[in-house]
Amino acid sequence: MEVALLHDPQSTRIALAGSVAAGSFHEPEGWPGLAHFVEHGLFLGSRGLPGVADFAGYVHAHGGRYNARTLPLQTLYFLEMPARELHAALAALTELLVHPLFVAERLQLELDVLHAEYLARCPDAAQQLLGAIATQLDPRHPMSRFHAGSRDTLQPHAPQLLAELRAWHARHYGGGHLRMLISGPQPLDVLEQCARELLGTVPAGPASDPPSWPGLWPDGQHVVELTVQQPQALKCMSVWWPLDSAPAEQDELLALLRHALQPTARGSLLGELRARGWAQQLAVQLHPAGASACMLVLRIDLLDAGCTHELEIAALCGDWLGCFARDGKLLPSAQEWQAICREQAWSEYEMAPLERAALWVERWQLQARAQWEPWPWRKAGLAPLTAGLAKLNRQRVIVQCARAELAAGEISPWFPVRFRARPLAELPGVACAPWQRPPANPFLDWPERVAAAQSPQDRGADHHHRHGLRPGHAALVLCWRTDEESAEACLAAKLAEAALALQWREGLQAAAQMGCEWLPLSRPGQLRFCLSGPGQLLPRVLSALLLALGEPRGVAWRAALQRDEATTAQQLLLRRLLAHPTAQCWPPGQEVATAGLEGMSEEALSGLVQRFLRRSQLHRLCLGSMPASVGSALDGLGRFVPGRPAGQRHMGNSEYSFSLGMAGDEQAVLLRLFAGRTDPRREAAWRLLAILCQGAFYQSLRVEQGLGYAVFSRFLAGEEGVELQFGVQSPHAPVSRLQGAIRTFIASAAAVLVAVTPDRLQQARQAVLDSLADAGPRRARRVRACNAWWGTEPAGWSEDVARAVQRLQLEDLSRAADGLSAPGVAWCWLSST
Repeated sequence: MEVALLHDPQSTRIALAGSVAAGSFHEPEGWPGLAHFVEHGLFLGSRGLPGVADFAGYVHAHGGRYNARTLPLQTLYFLEMPARELHAALAALTELLVHPLFVAERLQLELDVLHAEYLARCPDAAQQLLGAIATQLDPRHPMSRFHAGSRDTLQPHAPQLLAELRAWHARHYGGGHLRMLISGPQPLDVLEQCARELLGTVPAGPASDPPSWPGLWPDGQHVVELTVQQPQALKCMSVWWPLDSAPAEQDELLALLRHALQPTARGSLLGELRARGWAQQLAVQLHPAGASACMLVLRIDLLDAGCTHELEIAALCGDWLGCFARDGKLLPSAQEWQAICREQAWSEYEMAPLERAALWVERWQLQARAQWEPWPWRKAGLAPLTAGLAKLNRQRVIVQCARAELAAGEISPWFPVRFRARPLAELPGVACAPWQRPPANPFLDWPERVAAAQSPQDRGADHHHRHGLRPGHAALVLCWRTDEESAEACLAAKLAEAALALQWREGLQAAAQMGCEWLPLSRPGQLRFCLSGPGQLLPRVLSALLLALGEPRGVAWRAALQRDEATTAQQLLLRRLLAHPTAQCWPPGQEVATAGLEGMSEEALSGLVQRFLRRSQLHRLCLGSMPASVGSALDGLGRFVPGRPAGQRHMGNSEYSFSLGMAGDEQAVLLRLFAGRTDPRREAAWRLLAILCQGAFYQSLRVEQGLGYAVFSRFLAGEEGVELQFGVQSPHAPVSRLQGAIRTFIASAAAVLVAVTPDRLQQARQAVLDSLADAGPRRARRVRACNAWWGTEPAGWSEDVARAVQRLQLEDLSRAADGLSAPGVAWCWLSST
């Protein structure tokens, strides 16, 4: 078994990430979804933690997080815990991976969960598209098959299922297929000693040779025009090419293509598409499909929903790819690529430990190297990286477009959608302008001494550490708000944020490559964001960003806002509830639909934003050192008011219900309990209750009542004050029953605490103290600094809460649980229907 160790001295938590070199592409043809089902089954009890909820209970008791993913070529498992739990956490994860119990009765119940996940994803446009694309690939290649798993494909009562599942685990979960990344603040020798002690007992199991699959493309097939019936995606199309590219190079190739596709000047691909009035945005993806195969995908946002130029667009894209691969002049300069790689390394280093370890172990498995390299970017020329692109056959392509309705066509088998495939001999000819080298990055001229200071090992000053800033960086927090709470103000603020987001994506990628970041801080009726980066660059970047607010591009802003909302609408229901604007404001207000923007002219949309800015008060906060000229970029945009904005209004003891009208067979409910930050003991008690109730809430709603497959409770602290959340998503129970189950659980929450042992209470107490002391990723620290400025956290508050946590006993928690319906606590229900 191969293990990589990372000494992370700034962290207070450990991260464990394991990769099994077998994914959904490796499963037997007769058992679609088996790899995914094994992933689920591992969490249902192991030799060391035999109960169905023992692993989850251990993780939640100590304030940890875990997750897993089944990918085409590997299966990933992640765990993040406080640093003191290194030995116990690694032991628990090892038991889960190597010694699962696979109890038949539990597996049968879990198959209902797997089936519910499949049904929840059936309406998802991205899944439907993948299913339609799969019908055009070689049927012998696993990418053409179904891998999510359902009751139909896994047949819970079939006697062979349990045997197949155990055989799969025995074949693939041995040491020869496993790679583990262990990250923590402990010295390397301590990490190594723990790894050798616990992982040295994992059965060896020789690594098997990678499967030999046929090519993705059917013999004799050329261009395929694939039309999919998706009314919600009329302004989107995609182009798919099979590409030979070693997995070890795919990350870097993807970064290179994303950089090259950004320029908007005439002579770039995006500039040419815009000049012809065909498209307004490009995105690129790579879908791994084997040892040296993948699908290269260009996703294109069209300007016109009724576009009929999809084939010409595909031909233009193919011509650009060919020229980009052959002409080294189109590649970025060595200096620019160095800056891109530096920013990539920084952004990954600043991730939370769990997400970072997950990304790095996935990349390590794809690298197929014994030596782990977190950033395997090439140091010299980029031409070898484009060798696969140079061999791309531009006439072996699937051109996908969307239509509101198809009179006839086939239905894709797994994520049902109507489609029609039309074979063509070749793409049409199209006159292409000479492709030009993108303009040089205008922000590359910032002082080299600042660039040299950008090292992940450089911890920087305490000011930067507390506020989530890199050494040499600064941040500017801005807030435009009006005294009126009108529908027009809410619409204008949303439209203005969409304008800035579009400007950042389209025109300021060069600034992002230099370490700048634009972070929206959404709040209904307000325009707020945090702009951070090298202090000397911020005036120039801010000026370029705010130019968007004065441009007459209201129609483009509206389209960008609608696309973002359409993307959110494709999430699972609970995620949609959490992301919904009604879940982002306090007090809860009536949701303002973007439908109010329909029918407005370009001038009216732009005027809406201008009126909002003229009427708004402008508040700002500077973190770090930056030139005074940063203020001149704000001239004429609002009325500057010194100091912080007014705090949020508290609504007292009230109950609100919002039905969001999210159509579908499944239902979801999210309950948010709010209280003001007036009593440190209440916050301390709620933080403890969130941990101590999680296991019982999961046991009651999922295990005992079988109501849902996504069940959680958690604590949040933000502008609204303190908050307890209880959420559940169900494939069959109505909203009324889910609400009733949550209400019943909260009414009996005090009784749940009777079973809490002193050791369990101490575990929860320590987990809360850890969360109060943990600085967290840089972005999270910047958000906390912004929240402190909004005035939601009194001075010394965290210390007062920590002292209260250490003093609270079970009887205090019981009173706090009984007081969840007391005056001063507001209830806000969000439901899917």
